[in-house]
Amino acid sequence: MSKTAKTNVILIIATVIVAFFAIFFAIRSDNLLMSKSDKSVVNTPTLFVHGLGGSMKSTDHLATIASRDGGQRSLVIYVDKDGNIQHKGKIKSSARKPIIQVIFQRKFTSVNKQVSWFREILQILRAQYGFTTYNVVGHSTGAVTALDTAAKYNSDSDMPKLQKFVSIAGPYDGIMKLSNNGIDNYVNSKGQPSIYSEENKWFPSYQTLINDCKNFPKNVSVLNIYGDDNKKTDSDGVVSVASAKSLKYLVAHRVKNYDEIPVTGNSGQHSRLHHNIFVDHIIARFLFDEN
Repeated sequence: MSKTAKTNVILIIATVIVAFFAIFFAIRSDNLLMSKSDKSVVNTPTLFVHGLGGSMKSTDHLATIASRDGGQRSLVIYVDKDGNIQHKGKIKSSARKPIIQVIFQRKFTSVNKQVSWFREILQILRAQYGFTTYNVVGHSTGAVTALDTAAKYNSDSDMPKLQKFVSIAGPYDGIMKLSNNGIDNYVNSKGQPSIYSEENKWFPSYQTLINDCKNFPKNVSVLNIYGDDNKKTDSDGVVSVASAKSLKYLVAHRVKNYDEIPVTGNSGQHSRLHHNIFVDHIIARFLFDEN
């Protein structure tokens, strides 16, 4: 073999070796970056919180669909009538996107009381499992509880930080049976209601929520789902469209993303909004989409 041929062979071999290691390290770097970027998503639990008079059945369908679309059912946390917190199930170290249902066994409890309990639950999840972030899906009063907890306590050092918030039929400006701001109420383009609800036995006033939400976390994506059952009440039968849409005025100017989705007709009825396959899959994509 001539000297020139030997040189060419050596150059080819060297080029192949360099190319091999370049591809190897590129793939390894991509995998490392992927593992780092996905780690927070994988280890972020999603908590499902029901409304007044609700039970495990209220969020069971939501949790089931979420588990089929990317999450893993892990815990059911019970708060008894005296505020004692217990849980059923276990979060395995290998669990991806754990799903946690929160059940208030005293079915009718004020938002203020639920906020104190929900805060304690989040502190426990931080202390026992090391969760630094969380998502929450709240139906009706559960959505107001989730909102006010994040507004008041998200910056505390012993609290995980809210990443994604799904509100379903949240009565931020009161419910129709407890206020006079039903069909007479409306919201402007900023989501500000024309009538502010007053504080009552179950709910804080809308002005209180405005004040609290001055501290609502900024790095949050919010999805607001509300219903209109088309029965000429501009409501889902319990919560007026205006009351649900008034979430926008509370947080949209602060958060990373804010979107609203109306559901109309029979599917837009208050109790059917959390048993709606269309809504369920939208929520799952919102929570678990990693792109």
